[in-house]
Amino acid sequence: MLNLQKKIKHVNDKLVLPFNSEIQSKFSQFIEILFKWHDKKNLISTKDPEYFLQRDYSDSILLSRFLSPGLHLDLGTGAGIPGIILSIIRPIDKFILVDRRDYPIRFLEHVKLSLNLDNIELLRVDVKDICLDVTPDTVVIKNFSNKNISGLPMVKKMSYILKLLSSRLPGIKRILVLTGSPALDVPKLLQLADKPVSCKTHELTSPFFSQNKYILEMTR
Repeated sequence: MLNLQKKIKHVNDKLVLPFNSEIQSKFSQFIEILFKWHDKKNLISTKDPEYFLQRDYSDSILLSRFLSPGLHLDLGTGAGIPGIILSIIRPIDKFILVDRRDYPIRFLEHVKLSLNLDNIELLRVDVKDICLDVTPDTVVIKNFSNKNISGLPMVKKMSYILKLLSSRLPGIKRILVLTGSPALDVPKLLQLADKPVSCKTHELTSPFFSQNKYILEMTR
């Protein structure tokens, strides 16, 4: 546990993040729980906590800077990346974490109780069946995928996601996609029915990797 805390502090120091002891403690608890569950059944793409901290954790922290206060939906949250991390950093904001699979949701229920995360709601549902009483201020996407888009180029993938979300969450104004360099292929405007969608790409500079990630911001 102490070694894990040192690794988290090292990453936070590299990112110049002045997190208080409560936030640091919750991150330590979350990552410890994550890898215990991951050992039983894969939840994330790596078994290396250091790599996870330098890539997924770090990217999620950087993503938080693009969120305005409000209600946020993490679509295809999986192990709560980035939704759990964002909810710890931003305890005043509300987060809805959505995944259609049973094991990730059971894991997230355990995390929510263990860390007393009262600002998150968990939904086990397929995106095509989402029905919310309120419209999120932002939809965040990192891990969402399905067989319809898995092999598509970036522009067609984003067009599919926009159409899907417009049909389920017609009032949504802003979508943030945490992704790789294919974000650079997306034009400044995507046409959705009769309404153009403005697209902007932000580079996330990593202190750990030469290959950076990107935030694709789509607004209507």
